Order: sequence, then C-alpha cells, then structure tokens
Amino acid sequence: MEYITRGVCGQEGCRETRYYLDNGLWFCRRGHQQEGRQVEADADDFGTQGRTSRIKKAAVEKAQRTYRGRQASRLFLQVYQLILWKQSYTLVQSRGFPPEFENVIRDLWALHLDTFADQIKELSELDDEPRFFSSQPASSFDEPPEAKLGTTQTKWPRLIDSVALCYIAALLMRLPVSIEDFHRMAIRGEMPFIRIIKDIPREMRDRLPPQFIAILETTKLIQPEHLHAAVADLLSYYHHRFDMQFPPLNWPFLLYRYIKRLALPIDIYPAVKRLQHLLGFSFAYPTGTNGRRRPLQLPEVQVVVLIVISTKLLFPFDDYNRYPLSSKEPSVQVIDWVLWAQNQRNYDRERTAGGKLGKGNEISVTEKDILSMTPSQMDEYMDWYESSWLDHSKAQNPLASFFPVNVNASESQTASASVEGNDAEALLSMLRTSTSQLKSTKVITGESIDTPRPGSAYARYRTEADLPETARPFFETTAKVAGISLSTLVRAVSQAEHKITRWLEEHRRVEAIKDTLDTDVSRDTSEMDDQDMSGSGEGE
Repeated sequence: MEYITRGVCGQEGCRETRYYLDNGLWFCRRGHQQEGRQVEADADDFGTQGRTSRIKKAAVEKAQRTYRGRQASRLFLQVYQLILWKQSYTLVQSRGFPPEFENVIRDLWALHLDTFADQIKELSELDDEPRFFSSQPASSFDEPPEAKLGTTQTKWPRLIDSVALCYIAALLMRLPVSIEDFHRMAIRGEMPFIRIIKDIPREMRDRLPPQFIAILETTKLIQPEHLHAAVADLLSYYHHRFDMQFPPLNWPFLLYRYIKRLALPIDIYPAVKRLQHLLGFSFAYPTGTNGRRRPLQLPEVQVVVLIVISTKLLFPFDDYNRYPLSSKEPSVQVIDWVLWAQNQRNYDRERTAGGKLGKGNEISVTEKDILSMTPSQMDEYMDWYESSWLDHSKAQNPLASFFPVNVNASESQTASASVEGNDAEALLSMLRTSTSQLKSTKVITGESIDTPRPGSAYARYRTEADLPETARPFFETTAKVAGISLSTLVRAVSQAEHKITRWLEEHRRVEAIKDTLDTDVSRDTSEMDDQDMSGSGEGE
C-alpha cells in the first residue's frame, strides 16, 4: 500500500503522519478517517491533478464612515452644540450658575446658527460627490478656525468661542464673573474644554473629517487675552447682525472682588467711582470699533486701570512723604509694598500647600519639572493626565487589567473639592495680614504751599521698563487678576492717565478763561461806576 506523508493525525492522540487513499477517503496508517472527502482523479481527465482554480471576487472599495460636504458641516455644528450644552450644564450643576443660564446659551447659539445656514446651502450646491469617501479629503484647512470649501471661505466657530459664549450669557444675566474666572475654570478642568474631543460620542467623532476634528482639539494653551478678543468679536457680531444691546458689567461686585483679591483698603472703591465719572467710563463693551481694538476699550481692563490709578494716588509706590489735611482721608494709611509683595507670594504658596502640584498647573508641566517632582506630585499629574487624555471609549487592551488606573480616584475628587476651601482660607489669611500691616502717616492741617499733599509728585510709567521694584509686583498681580499681560496693563494705565491730564489741562484753561472774564467784567463795572459818579458830580 502506498502511503503519503502529511501532518499529524491528532485523533485520539494519534501521532501518525502517513496516510493512504481508499475509495476517495484519506485514512491514517492506524485507520483514522480524516475530515473532508478527496475525490479521486478521473482517468479521462489526465494531467489536471493538482491544478487549483480560485474565483476572484469583485474589488469592492471599503466604505468609510467619515462624512464630507454638507453632511459633515451639519454634524460638526451638532457636535459643537453638544459641547455648549456640556459646558453650560457643568457650570450650572458644579459651579453654582443659575438654571436659566442654559436657556440663555441655547438662545444665543440659535441666533448664531443663522450664520451657517447660508454657508451650508452654498456647500450643498457644490457637493455633487457621494457622502462617504475613503481617500484623501477634498478640502484642506489652513487653520482650524477657517476652512476653504469649494470657492467660498467659511469661518466655523472655534473652541475658544464656546467659552466666550458662556461669558456673554453671564454678562446678559449680570453675573459678577470675569473673563479670568472662565479662563481659570477652563484650564483647571472645572468646565469641559481641555481635550473636549474625548467627551464626544465615538459614533459622532468617527464621522467627522479630520479638518473639523482639528478645530475641536486643544493644540496650544489658551491665553486670557485671546479670550478677551474672542468675547469682543462675538459681542460685535451679535450687535451688527441682530442689533443686540448688551448691558455693562456688574462692576460694583466685580470691583469689590478685585479689591479683595489685591488686598487693598476699601477706600479704593469710592476713588474708582469718582475717576469713572471723570473719564466717562460706562464699563460696557464698545459696539462700533473701527480698526484695531484698544485695550482701554475693554470694560474689565477699565476697572483694573482705575484701581491702579487710585492706588497710585492714595498709596504711592515711592518713599516720598505726603501729609493729608485730615485723619479722615484715605491717604492716612500707608502700605508697605515690600510686605504686600511678600503676602502675595505667601498666598500663592498656601494655595499649593502640602506639596501639591496645584490645580491648573498640570497643563504647564515640562520635562524638566517632572525630574524634580515628588511622588505625590507625580501621582497628581498622572491622575490629571488620565482624566484629560485617556479615551475610555476605545476597546481595552487585553493586558490593561494588569495595569489598573484610577486607583486614587476618590482621593483626587476629595482633593479637588477642597481646593476652593483652601483658596478662600488663604485669601482670608492674606487679608488679615495685609490689614494688620497698614501704617498711618502724620496729619498736617492748615493750608501750606510747601507741604506735600496726597496726589502730588504723581509718577507715570509709560513702559514696562519704567516700573520701579516696589510697583512691579503690584502691576504683575493686577495683570494676572485681570487676565491681561503686564505690558498691556501698563499701556492702558498710561492711556487713561493721558486722558486725565488732558481733562486737567482743559479744566485749568476753562478756569483761567473764567477768571479773565471775571476780571474784565469787574474792571468794566468799576469804570462804569466811576463814569456815573463823575457825571453825577457835573450835574450838581
């Protein structure tokens, strides 16, 4: 019998590798029948044994789920609307915003959608290709905010515009929330912003083309000044397109918050109100700005500029002695600016007490910072990285169970819940220390030309380099609180001081003209009296 060597039989532990053919069936040498039936070659079909014929299937292109054209645009707007809802819902549920806040966001977005109706209509006229594609995208985006689709240039909403829209809703509701507050909440993860793309359902995310995905990705760190510009642009858009009128800031509450954060005496409050009327600030966003927007036109910048000028008038940064007329004047108090700067540094350290990395500082960590981290700081950073960057919607790797994550989830939630309490305690401690360190100056009553009074020898700083060492910490802290750069604050203060100088010059000119007119009138009156008296004497 002829045997053919093949693979191991394997039936009932058989290790036989030699087989024979019997009536078209294969059997191993021990008699185990193999699976399948082997048809014996026909004698008339000689020479064809061993030839294999395979039927080729028709080439079918694998359909991808990514949308394009009008359908992709509509899906992107739906995703953006979902992001707005997530942000507004988080602010209401976690940050104490009123429930009506979500309705205001919805109405503002409904108005904004009207902008994209015509754009999507134009896209539909140009979209003659199928809805799905599996090759390179037909359109390319030079920058995330702008897309060139067909022959029209379409401007889509940016991710930063969602935060700006939340601020506008708070402005309409007269909530005492600043732009820096929204920037801090976005950076610290207290509202959805960083890596918002992972919070979008995967079914929607997979259908978005990469150009729209790039708009929703946070590729660089958001700056507060960028948020200022985005808010001003959106307000200008709503005003020109829908003729909307926006109220001014709820500046009394905001001014009180700034004064409290800067640990300044409350006497700054009435001084700011007087300067506001002098400069004509309404603390409202400008509606018709032609050309480049100036920082002094932004209402929150106006508030901090008046705080800086009032502080320079009442509590100057030099060692020049000025004596008030009465003990009731605010300038009786003297601030030691060296101690003030030290209190601000202590406040920043207390916010990250206990060797913590500090909420909101994780995103700015560099490679060099990691080398100097403590184990607790490293755990804090990895917890933040897990919550911000890991996408749990993807299928888990089989080996993932050997590397558990989110071990310290309860501890991190407890730590994040106590962050605000630590900030409030640190701020209260700084206020108590700063208040106890205030000194009093000598009071000199009576009018005297040689006695320097508060407000005299007023120093102006035109550039950042002109700031003295005692004034720089105050300017830096104020700029950080307002969400602007130090150079922007110095420039805005210089512009406001220039306006005050022009007002003083105009006021002096009017007073001089008035005194001249009064002198001329009195001279003419005396001459007329002399003529009347001489005329009456001749008559007698």
